[in-house]
Amino acid sequence: MWNRKEFKEKGKKNFKKNYLACVVICFLLAFLGIEYSGSANVIHGYNTNATVPENVSHATERLTNMEILGGEDNFITISLETATSTISYTFKLVGSIRDLILNNYTASLILALIFAIEFFYVFFICNPLLVGSRKFFIENHSRKKAKFGFMLEPFKNKRYLHTVKTLLLQTLYLFLWMFTIIGYFIKLYEYRMIPYILADNPELETKEVFAKSKKMMYGYKWEMFKFDLSYIGWYLLDALTFGITGIFYSNPYKAASTAEIYLKLKESA
Repeated sequence: MWNRKEFKEKGKKNFKKNYLACVVICFLLAFLGIEYSGSANVIHGYNTNATVPENVSHATERLTNMEILGGEDNFITISLETATSTISYTFKLVGSIRDLILNNYTASLILALIFAIEFFYVFFICNPLLVGSRKFFIENHSRKKAKFGFMLEPFKNKRYLHTVKTLLLQTLYLFLWMFTIIGYFIKLYEYRMIPYILADNPELETKEVFAKSKKMMYGYKWEMFKFDLSYIGWYLLDALTFGITGIFYSNPYKAASTAEIYLKLKESA
């Protein structure tokens, strides 16, 4: 059933047939700080404060040793992407409480405000757009040319808040699983298909979405890891070209190929 070469070939074919739209979708994800932070570096001129989610202290970035909202600087951060966004909020929340205890009300208020803005931006704007991008690539599989408007579907249907809630819970669960280290990486891949399921079946309840993703990824977590690893050459080239190859080729290529994996796993779920 699992044929990595076939997934990549189909993904490349579907990406190329709708090249401009696929590039624009992934460009927006990078520009808004949702995914592909390796490519976002060139978009923002290596300004780490270019987007709200990236407005995190350098200390926090060093502690986490990864881009808060994803990143493609190496094959591990590709897998993490939005999953670790809670880390930045945790540091801000702890810092805010600390300043409050120390009667530093001004610093506490500023941290709390930054926390609130980032929380809203990530969970109410970025995450629905992430699901919308998955919808676009799913539709691009079967249509001659999928329309850009598919990216905005999560905002237009009645399940918008359901999408927000489900991805919020996913982030929370992953944060809690971080304390087990090994369990975290297992759950990271177990939850991998959640955005695709929400895009494809917005009517499913949160519990059903988690269960479906678990079922789809059962026995394929290691294969999915190897799939991510197979793009390491592209990640290195992306770094060498300052994000250019990612913007115009490897990001949409991988996005389209991952959609092929979802559609294949969906058949047996």
